[in-house]
Amino acid sequence: MILYRVLILFFYLMCADFLNAQIINDKIILLDNDFYRITISQDLSFNIEYVDSDKERKILAYSNSLSKILFGDESELPKFFISESSSNKEGTVYGNSTVFNLKYTESGNVLSYNLKLIVPDSYNDVVIVYPQLKNKSSENLHLSKIIACDLNTNAKYLGEKNSFDFWSFQPQSSPERANWIKPLTHDFYQKNFQGMNAPDYGGGIPIVDLWTKKQGIAIASLSTKPEWISLPVQVSDNEVNFRIEYSTDITLKPNEFYSIHPFAIILHKGDYFNAIRTYSQLLQAEGIRFSKSPDNTLETEWCAWGYERNFNVGQILSSLDDVVSLGIKWVTIDDGWQAADGDWEISKEKFKEGEKDFVALIDSIHSRGLKVRLWWVPLTANDSSYNSVYFPERMNEFGMKVQSKLALEHPDWFILNENGERYQVSWWNSFQLCPAVKEVREYFKTFVQKSISEWNVDGFKIDGQNINLVPPCYNPAHKHNSPYESSEATPLFFKTIYETAKSIKPDFLIQICPCGTNYSVFNLPFVDQVVASDPLNSEQVRIKGKTFKALFGNNIAYSGDHVELTNRKWDENQNRFVVYKDEDFASTIGIGGVPSTKFTNPSVAQSDSSLILTSVKKNIWKKWLKLYDEIRLSEGEYLNLYDIAFDKPETHLIKKDNALYYSLFTNDFDGLFEFRGLESDTQYEIKDIVNGKVLGRVNKTNPTLKLKFKEYLILQGRPI
Repeated sequence: MILYRVLILFFYLMCADFLNAQIINDKIILLDNDFYRITISQDLSFNIEYVDSDKERKILAYSNSLSKILFGDESELPKFFISESSSNKEGTVYGNSTVFNLKYTESGNVLSYNLKLIVPDSYNDVVIVYPQLKNKSSENLHLSKIIACDLNTNAKYLGEKNSFDFWSFQPQSSPERANWIKPLTHDFYQKNFQGMNAPDYGGGIPIVDLWTKKQGIAIASLSTKPEWISLPVQVSDNEVNFRIEYSTDITLKPNEFYSIHPFAIILHKGDYFNAIRTYSQLLQAEGIRFSKSPDNTLETEWCAWGYERNFNVGQILSSLDDVVSLGIKWVTIDDGWQAADGDWEISKEKFKEGEKDFVALIDSIHSRGLKVRLWWVPLTANDSSYNSVYFPERMNEFGMKVQSKLALEHPDWFILNENGERYQVSWWNSFQLCPAVKEVREYFKTFVQKSISEWNVDGFKIDGQNINLVPPCYNPAHKHNSPYESSEATPLFFKTIYETAKSIKPDFLIQICPCGTNYSVFNLPFVDQVVASDPLNSEQVRIKGKTFKALFGNNIAYSGDHVELTNRKWDENQNRFVVYKDEDFASTIGIGGVPSTKFTNPSVAQSDSSLILTSVKKNIWKKWLKLYDEIRLSEGEYLNLYDIAFDKPETHLIKKDNALYYSLFTNDFDGLFEFRGLESDTQYEIKDIVNGKVLGRVNKTNPTLKLKFKEYLILQGRPI
């Protein structure tokens, strides 16, 4: 068998057509410029080199086999060798490109692996790969593992002390709600699974990025629909491995082809923003589009969640004077207006006359010149009858005794796992509905139509960690061809909501808030405003804001969420949140976000006195909201000239009209600060616009000033 495989290998290598591809030392050169060289070899090994400051080529990343595929009963990964090769100039979705078509054959001649590699002319740092498999045998072939892209790197290649001295961007969705950027450690591992990480947490942005001061490298799936893949990052003693790995088994019939979703290898200088920006451009070329949000998405918001679920109409109405006097334009009616999740009918405990009283509240808000945003959690329904059978010991928990009509009338609409059990959504204790069922989509479409046409709401706050992605569905009543049809239909559900709302009211606002976790990028074409979504700290407000500015610029607005969220921490001893600092407007405004607040009125009864808008607080709110309206950095262009990991203090730069705005954040700073992005032959006056104080002048030749501050500083650089 070994001799046979050696002879087959020799035969294919002799026959391979390398005439059209540039070869150096048996390596096909995919990209070669003043910054990088990327090569792939006859045995599928892969090399990435960068050019350092001394103009020398140095290794950046490598792989003994770019892709790894395990099939049949094999316990060892099979080896592939090239049999055909060509390259041509072609027009692609990325514009004019050099396209390499490489055919690799497994040494046993059972499986062929075709790679279409695209190097767009408009990029000098990207390779896009379209992989395809073919079963060449006469029997079914079971593929138990597919690693589409497998790379190794080492920070020592870039002059760092340790192999793991990278910062990373790893945006998975999980209950832990961890920071999206983090430094690697000596034993670091994160799976970055894009499927379900809990029954109600799933999806994410399928890209990981590693970077140092010198260089960054990212890998990203360019699929246009949700995938059950992982992008694990793992540190060993001498290197960092990161890859794109498929989680589902595949069986190929004889002569059957299987196309793996395309992926990109993205090289960059600076921090992760530059990788995300390129990923966004590639994804949009593949067909994902981010629509321009209406202007009303940049208007400030007050949310009634300060009064929580047990709010009453009087509390909301009593807060409107302050809302109006502060210049806020949006009022959000949050959780608690509904009788049951799933039905989305009006609670008669709060609104005795039902819809009549509810519409009267909306009319009252409108009469003050304000817009109304309505909270809801789609794709779930309460079902006490189910709970009493399967969870009798939990009936005293919130929501367990609530019965929706939907659950009684349509018990076949729920997602079921392999054991025939429903998936429960934490916090609301409701159960997940299947978006792949047309009747489910039509049901919620009717709710959208009613809430706009009959209730006259102006926007939605679509809430819940469960809305990113739903689990696979094994409900036999749905007759799915694959259990993953439910997951793949999640964006289709949001498309239905979005298009229905816009057809009735074109400037209707749709905000999606996935409760602290990451977003599914596949739902984002159907949203007008994203949100920091229950940030655990101010840093998360800024990281998320920067990420979204990279992903879609100003096409979709970004809300920093309630300013009251990041100035308090949970105290286990007191069993409540305890305030430890002032509310943080600077992080939202400085990143180009839209401020939001959930203050409460001091004259009404309430559960959390720390949210009361005192006279002192009101002056602070008025100052910050006035500043937001004056400079509107949410309309400016984010310029990524400061590395969030390595440049201190943390700095965010936004260009608006002819001025540059520098937002600086740190615990304590006393030193020289370099102003970047200055035009040649232009003098800039630097002003602290929060305190109204001119600090000095700078230009491109002399770009530094001595600064001293704590926590934050927002500076305007105005040409003079």
